[in-house]
Formats: sequence, structure tokens, C-alpha cells
Amino acid sequence: MPVSSVIIEVEQGAESAVLGDIARVPLTSVFGIKDRQIVTVIEGDDLASVEQSLRQLSALDRVIGVYPVYAGED
Repeated sequence: MPVSSVIIEVEQGAESAVLGDIARVPLTSVFGIKDRQIVTVIEGDDLASVEQSLRQLSALDRVIGVYPVYAGED
């Protein structure tokens, strides 16, 4: 199973709003927030599902960027 940890950088003051949006992205779990950065993990059945979740995260309003930290197989 593919696993990817990413940091999502958001606009100032947008953390709560973006957390609600992240909750609607399949396969994604939040592990922490600090200084406009939200640490998440995406676990999928295949690489395509992880890539789709990454695209959805990147397209969220008030998201500045999505930065991979780790990618591998679980």
C-alpha cells in the first residue's frame, strides 16, 4: 500500500477552514498543525489513488503548496 506524508502550507488564518476541506479528501489523515503548516499522511490502495488525493489537496482554496516529505510502501 503506497503511503505519502506531505506538509500543506496554507494562508495566514486559514488553518481551520482548510482542515475542514482536508477532512473531505479521501485517504488523508491530519497529524499536526504548526505555523500555517498542516502535516498529513495519505494511504491508498494504489499509487493512482494517492496521486488523486495529492491533486485534490493542491486544489483546495487557501492552500499555498503541498510538499511531499516521504513516499513509500507500507
